[in-house]
Amino acid sequence: MPGYVLDGAGVVDLPHQPLAVTVDATTVTVQVQAMTPEGAPEASALYPKPGFLVLPRVTHEIVVAARPGGGAVVFPQGTVLQATIGVDSSRSADPDRAELTPLDVSGLHHVELATIAPAGERLAVTARKTVVDVPLSDLGARARSAARGALGVDRLPEARRLRVEVDIDTTMSMLPLIEDGSVRAAVDVLTGITAVIGIREELQVNLIGRSSRSLPVVELRHVADQVQAQLDAAPLGVGFRSAEIDRSSYNTPTLVFTVTDALPADHTGTGVPGVRRRPVILCADTSAAAGLGTAVPPTCETAGTDSDWLSSPEKLFATVTSLVAGLSATPESEGARR
Repeated sequence: MPGYVLDGAGVVDLPHQPLAVTVDATTVTVQVQAMTPEGAPEASALYPKPGFLVLPRVTHEIVVAARPGGGAVVFPQGTVLQATIGVDSSRSADPDRAELTPLDVSGLHHVELATIAPAGERLAVTARKTVVDVPLSDLGARARSAARGALGVDRLPEARRLRVEVDIDTTMSMLPLIEDGSVRAAVDVLTGITAVIGIREELQVNLIGRSSRSLPVVELRHVADQVQAQLDAAPLGVGFRSAEIDRSSYNTPTLVFTVTDALPADHTGTGVPGVRRRPVILCADTSAAAGLGTAVPPTCETAGTDSDWLSSPEKLFATVTSLVAGLSATPESEGARR
């Protein structure tokens, strides 16, 4: 019988008969759900076992969704869902079916897979997942997952998103942190956060030392490499001025991460309305942030920041949670630590 591959916003027609939906992943159990477009549970759906549901009849639009099972809050990094929607027929070994393109759901709490609705004498099955995550480095992708877990959303609603920039201290004291890759690793983490909270999935990076210079905007997955290459050739200055960049003309809510090795002396000065500055202090002493930023152990203290974070999701989650503290998907909880 016919089998169809369904991706993007594609649509396939199936016979108007009872349907079976199977969703599974190799790394975690999956809870599949049938809902109304308003988000209420679909009363007619049957759930014989995890990852499997039966729709005896479809008289209106139904949304098929999935979330992690087994008590997990988010899908683990590397989780790829395999979903099939087909005619529920015990009399056919190969019923009409639609197979969704394998979908990476790393870090997601919930994902809508497809809608099913009557279409004359047939049923129209429409792929629901139309936005694909931008590719990131391994560390960036894990930071994105951690940010989703910390904020409780896959991406901030459009009205809550921010312009995100990174100011990097390029004074002489930063040389060891540039050479050992600590700065690069921190920027990699910030690319993952930006993919969740940013207005656009891009990151403006500014180098501040002997002079200030804005780097060309590149794809998020290339930002850390670009930064390292520029830092390796950058002339280093003396006396870091974290407020060097003039943002007084900005009319968009902005979050500026300042990557440095000590809390900037001018950080407590009067800020620009609508612009938040959040220091990222590369220092083993967690008290160095003084409650005003996030202290991140440098590479020399952790025998490899990338590998340390990749092998310790708890440390990465704690760091990311601190970096996004006070952000929220709703105005009511804005500013509250989660």
